[in-house]
Amino acid sequence: MSNLINTITENARRIVLAAALIGTVVMTGCSTTGSSSSNTTLGDEVAKPQTQIAEVENVDNIRPQHVINRSKARVSRTGEIYLMRGLANVFSRGIDRMAEDMRARGYDASNFSYKFWKPIAEDIVARAKRDEVSYPVVIMGHSLGGNESSKFANYLGSRGVKVSLVVTFDPVETGRVGANIDRVVNYYLPMQKEDNTIHAAGGFAGTIENIDVTADPSITHTNVEKNARFQAASMNKLNEITKAL
Repeated sequence: MSNLINTITENARRIVLAAALIGTVVMTGCSTTGSSSSNTTLGDEVAKPQTQIAEVENVDNIRPQHVINRSKARVSRTGEIYLMRGLANVFSRGIDRMAEDMRARGYDASNFSYKFWKPIAEDIVARAKRDEVSYPVVIMGHSLGGNESSKFANYLGSRGVKVSLVVTFDPVETGRVGANIDRVVNYYLPMQKEDNTIHAAGGFAGTIENIDVTADPSITHTNVEKNARFQAASMNKLNEITKAL
């Protein structure tokens, strides 16, 4: 039975990856170097939905211009946090909850589909040239959003914008990170035939932690980003690298 469940789960994740490839064609659009892996008891807690703040839009309607032109009236901490959902804006509601929680705590946090990071990244690069970016820059993503997190970070890093933290929740392909990226944390469920861990590319001088979450059988591809323990750990890291304005 366990083998059957694993096969079903693996096939579901392959469908996500295949859909991403199809969508791409249709849309066309710490200072020490290190890598570690962990397989500890992680807990099966799922974060409870937070009360939505009044100005939060319907998340399915968020487009790049909404992120680029976002209000910062309630921002009370340094940093810019970008959180990307996965396929069809359906399977990554934990990303939305984290963004809401961050905004409620005074963070400049934006959640959006993995498809829309490029124009947002272009805006960050343009603002960086005008010294208008609030550092640290943080990128998080689930599933296909996890895939794109490495690409988003590399795009910024290769253009001189430092990315302090990347957190991914079960990406479905191999990730590689390069220069100007400080720390990477990848919560993942190993795939049978694909490597969905994150590796150092040329110029990377930070730390990478690939955390195998299979120790807890309750964690799946569709709920890993909702896990309260992982969300709390991500929030703690964010608190460590930001400060009050």
